[in-house]
Formats: sequence, structure tokens, C-alpha cells
Amino acid sequence: MKLVEHELVDRYIYYLQRYIPYDKQKDARDDFLEILKDRLPEIYTEDDIKKELNKIGNPYEFATTYTEGSKFLLSGKNYEIFVAFLKMLSVSALIGIILFILNYFKRFVSANLFDLLKTILISIFVLSLLPSWICEKIKTTKILKALTEEWDIDNLYETKDFKIEKYEIVLLVLNFSMYFMLQAYIITARINISIVTYTFIMVLFFLNVLSANLKLSENTIVSKVMHFEYFVDIFTLISFIIMTNYFIPRVFIIKIIMLCSVINIILNSYNISKSKNILLSRKKRKKNKFKRKNKKTE
Repeated sequence: MKLVEHELVDRYIYYLQRYIPYDKQKDARDDFLEILKDRLPEIYTEDDIKKELNKIGNPYEFATTYTEGSKFLLSGKNYEIFVAFLKMLSVSALIGIILFILNYFKRFVSANLFDLLKTILISIFVLSLLPSWICEKIKTTKILKALTEEWDIDNLYETKDFKIEKYEIVLLVLNFSMYFMLQAYIITARINISIVTYTFIMVLFFLNVLSANLKLSENTIVSKVMHFEYFVDIFTLISFIIMTNYFIPRVFIIKIIMLCSVINIILNSYNISKSKNILLSRKKRKKNKFKRKNKKTE
């Protein structure tokens, strides 16, 4: 078995690469493997690997060499994710506006275009920055907590990266486009849609962006991120069911947003079913860690 294929090494690399910029992840991985290889005897055992990994120290500490300073309140991979979401939301807004014009041309022409575009541009910026900033704070808290705890390779539970598929990007763009289209629909509405309803819908939009941002930032599908994503999708569905009954017309835009939430729930359930082994392994390691702590206190 190659060193990189060893489960302990794989776990370490996962955490090492978790928050550093994408373009530096390979360098970090290669440097780590080279250091570890130099430290191990020619014929090594799992205990040898474990011993050396514990000597090398916390992967988050190792990763600091590859993380650049803060840019615009963000650092490392989160800055790259912010830029990616800025582009994605801009494209989504453009698609949403085009679809709005095609479906509600008269309303678009009679609207205050400057105010409409200004509101959408502000939304793009806020929805790109704020979720990324929250992810940055979560990352910082996790790293600080990990660095203050006693280090042991057994503290690392996960080994699987989250890889976003093309169809998931398409689903995100579709969902975000519909939210921008709905935003334009409400702003230009001829019927009375309250500011509370509008604000609540924008909060739902924010939660959906935050959910996607967290998944990329945390680079995992088997943590509390998944629980949050389930909550957002279910909350979105329930909210729109209530709102379309009392506060806003049941337009096709909302139906597509709800469909996106349903599809996302199905996809997440499928991903969890594929990750049962990881979840069981994680649970087992946590249990062992708890036992070790109890032994030390006795």
C-alpha cells in the first residue's frame, strides 16, 4: 500500500487541505508526504505512521504555512469561495432579470430601473460577502479550538472531501436565479406585498446561499452542515407553502424554488446513504475519544 493510501495519512491530508486555498492544496499535500516519508523507516507499520503524525502535529497548524493573510475580511479558501459566489450570483441575477423581462416585460418597462438594478447589485454583494464572512468565523473558531486541545491523530474523524458536481452548480444557479426573479417580481408588484414578506423571502435567499457556502467552506457532507442544509430546504418549503396561501401569489417562480429544495433534499439523502461507512467510523472514533478522556480523568 502506498503511503498516501493509508487511512491515517488520508485523514491527515483531508484536514490539512480543508481550509487552505485550492491552488496550494497539492503543494501542501506533497510537502507533508515528503516530510512523513523521510521520518518513517523503510519498512513501517501503522503504529510508526501514527507516532510520526502525532509528532508532526495538528494539520491546521501545518496548514498555516500555506494560508495567505486576510483579504477583505476573509482568508485562504473562503476568499476564493467569496469570489466564486460573487460570480455565480452575478450570473444568476442576470439570468433572473432576463427571465423576468421575458415574462413580465410591461412591468419591467414601467418600473424604476435604477432602483431595481441598484437593489439587485446590493443583494449580490451582501449575499456573496456575508455568508463567506460567517464561514470564515466558523473556520477560525474550529481551528482555534483544535489548536488548544491536546493533539492526537485519533481526533480527526473524516476522510472524504466534498466534490461539487456540475449538476449541483446548475441547480444552485437555477435556484438563485429564481430568487432574483422573485425579488424583481416583488419590487415591481402592482399588488400590495408587504415589506415583511419581501424581507422574509430575502432571508430565505440568504439562508440558501449560506447553506451552499458552508458546504464548500467546510468541505464535507457528513457534518452539521448537512443538518443545516436539510433545515434550510424544509424551512424554505414550509415558508413558501404558508406565504402562497396568505401573503404572495402562487407564481411559477416560487414553484421552481420549491422544486429545487425538494431535489436538494433527495440529493443530500442520497449522499448520506453513500456515506454510511464514514458516519459509522466517525461515531466510533468519537466514542473511543470519549473513553480515552474518561480514563484520563479517573
